[in-house]
Amino acid sequence: MYSSFLMTISLLASLGTASPPVGAPDSFLKRGLPIHRASFTWNKNCGAHVACGPAAAAKPGIGAAAINTLAFENADGGIDGKGNKPHVYGPNGACGSCWHLQPVSNFYPSNGKSLGTPVVVQINDVCPMDKGYCDQTVEHPTNTGGFDAPVHFDLCSMGDAGEAAKQFFGEIGPGVVTGLAQYDPGCTLLEKGPFGSGAGTLE
Repeated sequence: MYSSFLMTISLLASLGTASPPVGAPDSFLKRGLPIHRASFTWNKNCGAHVACGPAAAAKPGIGAAAINTLAFENADGGIDGKGNKPHVYGPNGACGSCWHLQPVSNFYPSNGKSLGTPVVVQINDVCPMDKGYCDQTVEHPTNTGGFDAPVHFDLCSMGDAGEAAKQFFGEIGPGVVTGLAQYDPGCTLLEKGPFGSGAGTLE
């Protein structure tokens, strides 16, 4: 599912590559729309102070999420993959991009409660390179928390946007979920109902 990342992450500038690297929304638009394995967490600190600026704070009727650092930065031209280049804390190619997210398994808590349903969110923040969730690098393009996911989303649980998080996480509430993610060019799936509720499932 994410093997193309290993072969193409160093070729972010090349439009002739058949398979896009994970975590570069602008290049997804140009090169294709693969479905990626992803991990997800519940973010309760997602107010107006987000990387994409105050104007990108969670909007009524639209879910919001932070995306892992490698994905966020590659959308604006790439880094060395080690976090040595100053992070891009400001509007870039990732800001405002939409993603179709589908929960598949509740990693934690494993309480037997039901997961929620797919949602569509807009990226408005960057998830720092914390160990386990958002620590993907060019050299190691999947996170290290046992999820083996090349892309991670921290879903905003505050205000109206929090309804998307509740819809996604379902009965398990705050926790860690694994599943699937696909870039949605033009945010067209937001027209499929509140928080993209009618977007269907990813296969």
